[in-house]
Amino acid sequence: MDTPLDTALLHTFVAVADVRSFTGAGRRLNLSQSAVSAQIVRLEEQVGRTLLVRNTRSVTLTEHGQTLLGYARAMLNLSEEARARLGTADAVDIKLRIGASEDFAGGWLPDVMRRYSAARRGLRLDLTVDIGDSLFRRHANGEFDLVIGSRCSPSDQGATLWHEPLVWAFARHEPLPEGDVPLACFPDPCPYRGAAIKALSLAGMPYRIACESPSVTGIRTFARAGIAIAPVPRSAIDDTLRELGGSEGLPELPEMEFVMMHDARMPAAVEFAATIFDETAVRTGAGKRNRP
Repeated sequence: MDTPLDTALLHTFVAVADVRSFTGAGRRLNLSQSAVSAQIVRLEEQVGRTLLVRNTRSVTLTEHGQTLLGYARAMLNLSEEARARLGTADAVDIKLRIGASEDFAGGWLPDVMRRYSAARRGLRLDLTVDIGDSLFRRHANGEFDLVIGSRCSPSDQGATLWHEPLVWAFARHEPLPEGDVPLACFPDPCPYRGAAIKALSLAGMPYRIACESPSVTGIRTFARAGIAIAPVPRSAIDDTLRELGGSEGLPELPEMEFVMMHDARMPAAVEFAATIFDETAVRTGAGKRNRP
C-alpha cells in the first residue's frame, strides 16, 4: 500500500503556492527557507512528480503542481474541520462582519478567511463587498466589525497595510482614443474616480465618463477593449493592459493607501486584523508589521 501524503508537507506546499515564494512561505510558517525547500523536495519524492519551478524571481506551479494543489486544499480543509468538530472546548457562536473592496475580495482574502474560520469553532465570517469610502463610512456607523479598502486622501483613521501608485490603464495593443479623455470608472463616490477627475481637471484636460461599472472586472474589460482609460492600482495591470503616463500626455495620479479598520473592543476582530497584517507582510515581503 502506498504511503499516505504527509499533511505537514501539503501545508507547506499550499503556503508556497499561495505566496509564490519559498521565503514568504517560510515567514507564514515560521520556517527557514531551506526547511521549506527541503519539505517541498520530500513531497515531490512522495508523489514522484515535479510540483514547482523555481527561478531567481518567482515560483510557478507545474501542471502536476496545479493538480495536487486542489487536492491539498481539500485534504487540509477536511483535517481542519475534523479537528474543529472533535475539539473539547465549548463552541461559541460569534459572527465577524467583514467589509472589503473588490480588489481584496477577488484576491487572497477569501483563502485567509477560510483558513482562519476553519481553525475556530463557532466563528462565522460574513463578507460584504463595497467601495472603500462607503466601507469606511459604514464601519463608522457600526455596520462592520472590520473593513479593508483603499483611499487617496490621508487620514489618521485606520491602519495602513501598504501604499501603491494609482495609474492609467488602457488596452495593450489598441490606439489611444482621440478627443476628450474617455474614463472607465466605478460609480461615485469612488477614490479612484475622484483622483482621476481631479488630476485631469488640474491639468486642464477635458474628459467624459465613457463607461461606469460597479466591478473591477467591468472596468478592466472596458480598458482591455480600448473603449476607455481606467484609473487602477498598478498591481491591476496585467499582460492585456499597458500603463499610460506623461509620454501620452496624461497627468500623474496620486498614491493609494490600502487601509484596514476594525473594532478594537471585539477580540475576534482584533485577532483577525492581526492575521491580515501578517498575511500582508508575507505577501509584500515586509516581514512582521506593526499591528494595530
